[in-house]
Amino acid sequence: MPVTKRLPHLGTPKNLIEYILDEKNDGEKVGYASSLNCNVETALYEFKDIQKKYKMGGTRSAYHIIQSFSPKDRITVEQANEIGLRMCKELYPNFQCIVSTHIDKGHIHNHICVNAINLDGRKLEDRLANEKEGLYGVSDTSDRIAAEYGCFIMPRKTYLQSKNSQDDYYQYKKQSWKEQIEEQLERLIPKCNSIDELLDELSILGYEIRRGKHISVKCLGMQRYARIDTINLKYSTSNLYKIYKERDNIKLLAIKTEQTEFNSIIFQKVNESKIAIEKSQLAAKGKVYSEYQKTKYQEIKRYYMLKKQLEYLDKYNIRDFEDIETEISIKRNQIKSRNVQIKKNQDKFNKILETTEMANDYIRLHTVYEYAKFYKDQDKDYILPKEAEIFLNIQKQLNITSIDEAKQIIKDSRSERININKQRKEVLELQRELNHLETIKEEKLSSSNLFIHNIKFGGNRIDYKNSKDKEFCVNLPYTNFKIHIDKRFTAYNEKHQFYTLYLVDDREYELYDENNEKVGNVTGIELEKFVLDKKKEIDSLYSK
Repeated sequence: MPVTKRLPHLGTPKNLIEYILDEKNDGEKVGYASSLNCNVETALYEFKDIQKKYKMGGTRSAYHIIQSFSPKDRITVEQANEIGLRMCKELYPNFQCIVSTHIDKGHIHNHICVNAINLDGRKLEDRLANEKEGLYGVSDTSDRIAAEYGCFIMPRKTYLQSKNSQDDYYQYKKQSWKEQIEEQLERLIPKCNSIDELLDELSILGYEIRRGKHISVKCLGMQRYARIDTINLKYSTSNLYKIYKERDNIKLLAIKTEQTEFNSIIFQKVNESKIAIEKSQLAAKGKVYSEYQKTKYQEIKRYYMLKKQLEYLDKYNIRDFEDIETEISIKRNQIKSRNVQIKKNQDKFNKILETTEMANDYIRLHTVYEYAKFYKDQDKDYILPKEAEIFLNIQKQLNITSIDEAKQIIKDSRSERININKQRKEVLELQRELNHLETIKEEKLSSSNLFIHNIKFGGNRIDYKNSKDKEFCVNLPYTNFKIHIDKRFTAYNEKHQFYTLYLVDDREYELYDENNEKVGNVTGIELEKFVLDKKKEIDSLYSK
């Protein structure tokens, strides 16, 4: 990026104009010169004519702008001059300006002289509050125009005032996380076939996900979740949903599972779903029906969900309810075992990911530092951006001096990072299988004539401390009582994220208080009614 500074010139503009055009041959080598609202050869006289015409007072007769380009910016002398002239036309359209491009000192730089008074007699407004003619206008406009010519532009981020380099790094990361999340979304969205698959892929990469109306994510180091629709509105749940539901006709993968007595209902549903999708796609070919697209997307999701359920039943040779319960128990233990292992190595994993991320930041900030260092060498008053300071702190922490060393750190951690992602992927796949099995279990329990009463509750109501291998201790909704229930008679609904506790109407269940002491027995039908009555009481209080 070109670094800019603007200085007021006191007294006659003669010395400034002669200097930038090197009329005194002081060693400054002029490569190209142009002008705005005046001629280069007669600029001094034209400046004086305007100042005399409007009887300009004060000591400031002109402004001197220096616009320096780095040797890394691959531009010609003519292009550099063009950038300077375009900047003048945009910021000072009614002022007389001379743009002189110098090619000495090992880099291209512009010297610009602006008359302090314009053609209508108005003085240049040299205030910070003036976004166009103030100092900020020079830098912002220069950067924007130079970017069109391929010049590197320093990042414009804001940082809280801090004397702690770690806080500076956190502030930098806070502002770069959004860019990082956006990069990942742009890469993953085309590769995935649904929102669920997209969120799964983000989970594997180490993001914590909050699903719902507004999807939020949190990566390593972030203190709070960030809603992805605040990063960019195109990532809103409704827009993502629209992207996937408007995909072209999809060729459905065939069902390879054999029909059995146990899976017959699911088998029938998945075949009906497949026929419905294929027939509707054929009928709607070449036409656009928004409602159809929405329905098709939901039906395709349903088809693959049912197909997966069939595959899991076949994979684990499940032929009855006991087989489901056995496999669910195995899955829970496998997930628990892997999570314990992940938690055990979490600090090590986090350190590897943190070091790798710092090495990536070193590479990202290297160009910023190189440019900043060059500008500092050219101008002792140039203030290094925070990014340059952060770069030096990362360099010190990692004890490296080159991009190659940073790349080696990333390369050395590759196997560890693959292992981390592999473990996360295994847990995710196990959880997915468990959710499918829980759905089948829920349908089997719901369709059973034995369980006509039930209570729904969130996972946060399970008291894991007082639960056992084969039973849950559940804090009953809307009450201060607990119940110990066989895990076989609870099922988790992943879609709506709640558990269902299935009750036998005439069976007696033991009630416990907050201290886990038994307070009495109650039948299934009474227990359901008790919870529903408590819900009505609370709803009534809220309505008042």
